[in-house]
Amino acid sequence: GEVRAEGKEEEAAQMGERVAKLEQALDAQHEAQERKEEAELVHAAGEAAEQAAEAAEAADKVASKLEELGDEEDAAQVRGWQQMLEGGHESGEDLAQAAHEAHELAIKLRQEGKEEEANEVEKLALMLDASAEKKQEQEQKEKEKEAKQDMKEAAEAGHALADKLREDGNEELAEMVERVVEEVEHVLGGGGEPDVEEMEHALADAKAAAAKLRAEGKEEEAAQ
Repeated sequence: GEVRAEGKEEEAAQMGERVAKLEQALDAQHEAQERKEEAELVHAAGEAAEQAAEAAEAADKVASKLEELGDEEDAAQVRGWQQMLEGGHESGEDLAQAAHEAHELAIKLRQEGKEEEANEVEKLALMLDASAEKKQEQEQKEKEKEAKQDMKEAAEAGHALADKLREDGNEELAEMVERVVEEVEHVLGGGGEPDVEEMEHALADAKAAAAKLRAEGKEEEAAQ
């Protein structure tokens, strides 16, 4: 307000333009970051699917070999992993469990003197290990994306709430809410993984703002 107050209209207008340009640049940067993260997620999902397909093929071969040997029970276990891999709904945890079981099966086959089959199953176990790791990486990226989306929505709701409080003449509360929103947006704008400490800080401030809203009898706004 100072620049305008002293009749420096021109400077104020230039300042306004500069702020608008900065905001545009920031928006573009956030958009680029989002696109980059989306591309990384697609890439991770693609890699996970590729590894699962390779492991399914290997499982099919191993199961056929065990069936030829008349080892129906072990073959059935391997077929189970094959079906899981082909189904495409397996979680990182499912794959890690299958990898663990495959390592165990390799040991059992080796003890039974089925050296060649044991080696094949051990190879499959390592493929399942790699598959589990890729899938978990993909799941982590998906969780981060969801968390950011939730924070984005919270920030938007916060802006609306601050505006409403200002309209009602609650400047102090509006500023408190704006501060929380700024913290959330700062965490969002960091790029990469959100900082847990910063998120906790924003959450603590949000709780304080909610408590203050309640104390002022603004039950409805606090619930938001």
